[in-house]
Amino acid sequence: MNNEIVNLKIDYEDVLVRMGANKYRTKIDTKIETSILETIDLAKKLLQPKYAISMATKKIKDNDIFLDDFRITSKDIFRLLENSEQVCGLIATIGFSIDTKISLFLEQKEIMPAFILDSVGSVAIEELVGNICNDVKEKFGPTTMRFSPGYGDWPIQNQKDFLQWLGAEKIGITLSPTFQMVPRKSVSALFGITKK
Repeated sequence: MNNEIVNLKIDYEDVLVRMGANKYRTKIDTKIETSILETIDLAKKLLQPKYAISMATKKIKDNDIFLDDFRITSKDIFRLLENSEQVCGLIATIGFSIDTKISLFLEQKEIMPAFILDSVGSVAIEELVGNICNDVKEKFGPTTMRFSPGYGDWPIQNQKDFLQWLGAEKIGITLSPTFQMVPRKSVSALFGITKK
């Protein structure tokens, strides 16, 4: 199942927090505030949000979990999905345009605009993933927390098979030799649908 989401809300205060500011204590001067707001507007023009989800009924063999033909060996995932029969995997990205613009800023030695845009991009991808998770909750019921390859004892190397199961290439996401997703502002995760 592939979908596109067009309008993402990018909250100014979330960007401040992502930049490392304390929204209650850090004094932001007018110039920086204007730059952040302008960068949010720029990012909205650059965003190319896409995602794919896969649903499967969990099967257990020995100490492994199988989602269709995708195999997971992880005690953390085993515990996470303990009360879930149905499992949802998701892959999401906001596309290449923001990565390209950040690289351009850095080439031009414009460090602050690059830093702000990077922070805005991080907020945008989290907003996208949050929207996807909320949609799944509305359709299927309560869910567990989400978990990604590289967390806990779920090896980052498992990312390759996970993305293949999710159909990541259909929405333009690939992996680097070090298992980092390209575009950079991409998230993969799974979570369980908990029993009511």
